[in-house]
Amino acid sequence: MNVFKKLLYIIPAAALAFTMTACTDVENVEIDHVGGHQTGSDPINDPYYVNLREYKAQANNYGRPVAFGWFSNWAPSGVMRKGYLSSVPDSMDIISMWSGAPGRYEITEAQKKDKEFAQKVKGIKLLEVSLLSHLGKGRTPAYIYEEIDKKAAAEGWSQNKIEQEKKFARWDFWGFTSHDLNNTENLNQALAKFAKALCDSLVVSEWDGFDIDWEPGSGFNDSDGTLNGNTIKFLVKEMGKYIGPMSDPEGKGHKLLVIDGLINYFDRECDDYVDYWITQSYGSSRPHYYGPGDTKKLIITENFESNFASCGQLLRQASWMPENGCKGGVGAYRFDNDYDNTPDYRWMRQAIQINQQVFNEWKASQNGSAEGK
Repeated sequence: MNVFKKLLYIIPAAALAFTMTACTDVENVEIDHVGGHQTGSDPINDPYYVNLREYKAQANNYGRPVAFGWFSNWAPSGVMRKGYLSSVPDSMDIISMWSGAPGRYEITEAQKKDKEFAQKVKGIKLLEVSLLSHLGKGRTPAYIYEEIDKKAAAEGWSQNKIEQEKKFARWDFWGFTSHDLNNTENLNQALAKFAKALCDSLVVSEWDGFDIDWEPGSGFNDSDGTLNGNTIKFLVKEMGKYIGPMSDPEGKGHKLLVIDGLINYFDRECDDYVDYWITQSYGSSRPHYYGPGDTKKLIITENFESNFASCGQLLRQASWMPENGCKGGVGAYRFDNDYDNTPDYRWMRQAIQINQQVFNEWKASQNGSAEGK
C-alpha cells in the first residue's frame, strides 16, 4: 500500500489553519501513510530530515510550543503500523513511553531500530514515565526478594507479612535502614541514591528524559510513605543534579525532567528544576491549573483513551493561549489511539498545526507591540 499525504511546513503567522510549522519558507514534502519520508540508504542525512531536526531544535529554550503525547502500545512489528514510534506525525516533539521504557538489554531488535529512527532521524525525544509512589520504584532489583519468597513459602507467612518484609528489604537496599519515616536525614540519603539511579539508567538505556507522574491518592495503590508531598520535592531536586535545566547551566543540552498529574503539589522553587509541567485537563478546553511556573512550561493534554474518535477538547486546547504569555505545548494521553482515525493521527496532526499557528500569531503580536513602543 502506498498512500501519500502532504506535509506542509510553514513559519508565517498568516499561514493556513491546517498546516505544519517549520523553520524556513513554505515547502511541500510528500510523506507516506506510515508518517515517514521515504529515503535511500542514508535517512539521517536526507535533506527532509535535516530540516525536520532543525525544526525540532527550535523548541529548545522554549522557542516554540511542543507537541507531546503518552504512547501506550509500543510493538513495532508486522504490517499494522499503530505500534511503531516511526509512524507518529513527524512534528511530534516529545513522547512519554506509557507502554514502558525497557533497558538496552531488554529491548528487541525491532524496538531498537524503531527507537533509533524516532530519536536520531526524526529528532523526537522519548521519555521514561513512572507513577513514582515509593522509594525504589522501577529500580529495585528482583533478587532482593528471593530469600523472602523462600521463607514465606516454607513458613506460611500471611500476605501482610510478606509485603512488610519486602518493603523493609527494599528500604534496606536503598539505605533507608532506620525504617523510621520521621528520620528525614536517613530517608533523604536513600532518596538521593534512588534519584541518581533513576537518572543513570536513562543514560545507559539512551532515553531522553524522565516523566514523573505524580498522582497521590487515587493514582497510587503502592505508596509506602517514603514519597509524599515533601519528599517528592526533595527527589525532584536530587534528580535535577543530573537531568533537567539545573543540570545544564550553560544551556548546552540535557535530558528532560517533566512532571504530570497533580502539578499544584509543587512550589515555585521546583520550577527551576523542571522543563515542563503537564496538566491532565481531560474534557476541558483550558487547563484546570497552571502549576507552579511560567505558562511557557505548561503542556495541556486531552484523554485519547476515551476521546480519540471525537478528539474531545484537544483542538480547543491547542488554540487556547494564556492571558499573559504563551503555553508550552499540547498533547494527549494514549495519543497512539488516534492512529485508528482516518486519516491516521487525524486529530494530533490538526492540534499540532493549530498549536503552532496560535503561537506564531501571539509572537507576531508581541513583536508588533515592541515595535510600537
